[in-house]
Amino acid sequence: MKISLPSSRGEFAGFPVFYETNILPFLKEKEDARQQAVMHAGLIAIGVAVVAMAAFLNLPFGEDNFVITFLIVIFGFVAIGWRLSRTSADITNGLLARICGQMGFEYRQKMGRPVYCEVYDRLKLLPNYNRESWEDEVIGERDGASFVFCEAHLKYKSSNGKNSSTKTVFHGQLLIIDYSKRFLGETVIKRDTGIFNRFGKPGKEFQQIGITSPKFEKIFEAWSTDQVEARELLDPLVLERFEELDRLFDGAALCAAFTGGKLYIAMKTGDKLNMGSMFKPLAGPERVEKILKEFDLIFDLMDVLLKRVDGKLDGAFSVDAVRGE
Repeated sequence: MKISLPSSRGEFAGFPVFYETNILPFLKEKEDARQQAVMHAGLIAIGVAVVAMAAFLNLPFGEDNFVITFLIVIFGFVAIGWRLSRTSADITNGLLARICGQMGFEYRQKMGRPVYCEVYDRLKLLPNYNRESWEDEVIGERDGASFVFCEAHLKYKSSNGKNSSTKTVFHGQLLIIDYSKRFLGETVIKRDTGIFNRFGKPGKEFQQIGITSPKFEKIFEAWSTDQVEARELLDPLVLERFEELDRLFDGAALCAAFTGGKLYIAMKTGDKLNMGSMFKPLAGPERVEKILKEFDLIFDLMDVLLKRVDGKLDGAFSVDAVRGE
């Protein structure tokens, strides 16, 4: 079955041939590893079930039988997850490295905290966290603008005496891209939180910006260190671009910052760049098509933010005005 491309963007040029000659042979080669991982997971599950049942029925620990059984089951789930995730990570790494390489991008699967995270933390674009994992970093250039994006999974662990709980506070994508307009100050756009907006102030030197667009004001709150520059930066078309991003990503708690000649974006999109289920055969275009659709959406985001509009807009700005298809 031939692969179906999400759009006619130049980044996808040559993908049908590349899929047949490079990606499909790789997936077929890894099918044995996938089947073996699933088989091992099944054997672990059977073994855990037998041992857990024996522990519950026969071990002479009285009321502790239930606790021991529970611990055995938990250990089994951890072992199954580890076995499947190890093989899944290996296949995903090979698949995404090939896809990114074909588009002329660099790819890194596992990573520590990236240096650009400092900007997100300093400007309060991310919630408080004390547990973190980072993956799927892509570095490249489009239309003369350099970019980098990655996936962050951030958690906050709280303790109260003997009790503790861990909560995911952010799971999504960070994107940094060169911005076409020059600016000297810093401007931050966050979700509007009503009476709680004052707690989202990025720093003491920031002041709220009065925006003339009622639609934008319902969605976002803007702060800046330079009120005059910010109003020039956030002209009516830029405001409409952010409104379109909110629609495009279905209100994915998008926030942004203009600083240092770049635009920083954070979106709670969840896990996006992955190969899919380990319980389905690898051969076939569906997995690659899903990943390409995610890249196409990211390209939409970049184009909505940066691409020049040719001709007169008929109504409000939309992604169709810059897709060029």
